[in-house]
Amino acid sequence: MASDSHTTGASLPKIATIENGPLSKYLPYASLLLASSILIIVLVSNILERWVLRLVYRELYTNMEQSKDERRRRSFVYYHVGAFVMLTILCSGMYPVMRFLVSPGQTLSSPMVAGGKLKLGDMLLALAQAYSAYYIFELCYRTKLASPINIAHHTGLLVIIQTSIALFGNYKDNAEATIEFYMCIFWGIFDVCVELPIFTTMIVWRLQEKNPRIRSRLAYACFAWVLLGATVETSVTIYLLHASWDRWSTVWKVITPLIFSLWISTQLYGSKTFFQMARSQQRQSAQRGPTIADMGSELGLATVDTDGGPSGYDTEKTGSSLHGPRIRVTEIA
Repeated sequence: MASDSHTTGASLPKIATIENGPLSKYLPYASLLLASSILIIVLVSNILERWVLRLVYRELYTNMEQSKDERRRRSFVYYHVGAFVMLTILCSGMYPVMRFLVSPGQTLSSPMVAGGKLKLGDMLLALAQAYSAYYIFELCYRTKLASPINIAHHTGLLVIIQTSIALFGNYKDNAEATIEFYMCIFWGIFDVCVELPIFTTMIVWRLQEKNPRIRSRLAYACFAWVLLGATVETSVTIYLLHASWDRWSTVWKVITPLIFSLWISTQLYGSKTFFQMARSQQRQSAQRGPTIADMGSELGLATVDTDGGPSGYDTEKTGSSLHGPRIRVTEIA
């Protein structure tokens, strides 16, 4: 019987068996971690805007500033900030996240390294606050660019992450504290893995404004990537919730799927937007026919828009992201 029980436990995902416990001894300083993360991201944004982007892109970025197209310039900066933050979180967080999510016997109180004082929970708390700080920054930085759905999504995301952290203030009376945090960490790292290629691709998209053929391929790639990510994430989430369903109270059985549904719906809307962008650029490419810019890109030669304005179709009215309809494709006469 003991052997059967052990086999059954081993076949279940970790969320079904992980014990509830404290998050981190630094929990009282969670708000300080959040504020510090916001300030660091703001500092990075200012450094990019004032010096780095001007140095790297030179005439392209100068034309953006001189054209006074603030939306276009801010979206270009935003992609770089997003790529930097997501890459930082991915590089620093993959090890502790994977240990917490899948390694047997590893809890929030387990040390990062054998004999070390830093715990998994300490690192995950810092990562969760940095992740939250990024979305707070995005809401503030993209004031005129964010759609209502985008704002609703980010608000829900921030509320559920911060709520999952707050539950650890009295984890003994909140049996869902650890498993709710587990789901937030899973969604967060999955989001980072999907978002990073999107931000990078949209930077390349901006550099290829006079090449609709390349832009069409980039948009199709983003469409397929987002759709694949949403499908896999939904499948794994259903599996995890099903395996741990009897551990959730009635309230969390409603809130958790509701928040996730909002999350996925915005991703699917984003994939639809990428598809529309790809079709628009494909039609424009067919109307123009092969150009010197197209042939140059096929040969590996970068083409950069230096006139500071959109080429054919304006995709910068509201930006681009996984989290909702932040791109409107509008034809320009």
